[in-house]
Amino acid sequence: MRARHLPIIVALTLLLSACAQQPAPPAELPTPIALITGSHETPTEIRPTETPTQAPTFELPAQPENRTIYDLDLNLDYAQHTASVVQKITYFNRTDQPMHELLLLIPPRYFAGVYSQGSLSGNLVMQSRESGIRTMLSLEPALQPGESTTIQVIFTLLLPKRPGVFGWSEMQTNLMDWFPIIPPFDPASGWLVNERVVDASNTIVGEYLSSETADFSLRLRLTGSAQNLIIAASSEGVEKDGNLEYRLPLARSFSLSVSDQFITREADHKGVSIRTYVFPQHHEAGETIIEVAKNALDLYAELFYPYPRKTLSLVSADFLHNMETDGMLLISKGVIDFYRDAPLNNLTILVPHEISHQWFYSLVGNDPAKEPWLDETIATYCESLYFERYHPEHLAWWWSNRVDGFKPEGWVNATIYIPGGYSAYRDAVYLNGAKFMQELRNLTGDDAFFAALQQYTLQNTYKIASESDFFKALRNHSSADLNPLLQKYFENPPAY
Repeated sequence: MRARHLPIIVALTLLLSACAQQPAPPAELPTPIALITGSHETPTEIRPTETPTQAPTFELPAQPENRTIYDLDLNLDYAQHTASVVQKITYFNRTDQPMHELLLLIPPRYFAGVYSQGSLSGNLVMQSRESGIRTMLSLEPALQPGESTTIQVIFTLLLPKRPGVFGWSEMQTNLMDWFPIIPPFDPASGWLVNERVVDASNTIVGEYLSSETADFSLRLRLTGSAQNLIIAASSEGVEKDGNLEYRLPLARSFSLSVSDQFITREADHKGVSIRTYVFPQHHEAGETIIEVAKNALDLYAELFYPYPRKTLSLVSADFLHNMETDGMLLISKGVIDFYRDAPLNNLTILVPHEISHQWFYSLVGNDPAKEPWLDETIATYCESLYFERYHPEHLAWWWSNRVDGFKPEGWVNATIYIPGGYSAYRDAVYLNGAKFMQELRNLTGDDAFFAALQQYTLQNTYKIASESDFFKALRNHSSADLNPLLQKYFENPPAY
């Protein structure tokens, strides 16, 4: 079956899946499956040019001090779909004023009957109050500037059977956003907290959690009767005393994907161990995934800076969407199943997208609910940069099939609360966003555009960036009048 038949199959699959799931927990589609449409002309204002070929010099910012520490002790029963967890959080007051309260966010509470809390305690915790996924802890005495406190949470998870990044299927168990976290706090604006959005089609719109750079450690014990389990994780596990121990510093999250069916491949690329975990029917695509990942890492090393972790895991997902997390990404079976005619395929489009999130989400944070364009717009445009570098003869195909076929519209700086739900969000932030980035590049010129993008990345590593940070970097490299362009693409555009 040729690539041109893909949209019919994917569209029907998504439609039937959505109908079958209602009123089950909502599906998540943070990265759209690319629609392969008919041929279109490359937009007149979009032209391929050379991206930088020399690796830039760089120096990462100083690592943030007094980072939050998440220490997790996990017993996972794969066959029974249960987990028991003892979690310790060490939190530092990095503000200049006493903190009388701490906020815990507990994402599993979005799923009824999944999260059961055994106890919550801390050396300063006097009482708590709950509202949805939020648990506010009253501290007495107050946590003073520069001081730390420790919180312990003991809980169990009865994992839901559902397609997605949290739950299980007959093929795998996924654990993303599976434990309590403390969100970012600013004395001027308070806690950075957003609500999840589910649209009329029962689809989760974008992402809502924002996290500070933190350090993670995990001890994993596999219990129960399941045999021959293979574990993909955000970092490399080390066997010790019958357990697997993981460490991941300077990250936003820690995730796992576990299966008794994974086929693994591994390749060392310039000091990075690239690992694929695919289902048996995908074994032929495993090598292609590694090659695309190598190219993407090389390109982003030039454009931003080299990938700073030792491992990168790419995992088949038993559902119809993709998701990034620190050190690991999930690629939909719907992408890998229809892998054909490289490079004119969704796999070559979406693997570079998800890998770019290792910079724009993981290393450079943002508010994914209120300013999702700072990671999703950039990640989508990185797809075009990948084609421009490695498949320039197909760059027009990428624009035609990834962007123009959707006829996207909408404000690039829309939030996940945009009217129209997921489709409107995708069209505005991902696709119209890519058009904005290309026109921005055309207007400023390549030298200024890529210099500003690298500066934005470097200066905001380990931070939570904002729209003003992006345009501040741009002002340092270009004096072009961007106001007409911003008025075209941005609602309430920033003054430039």
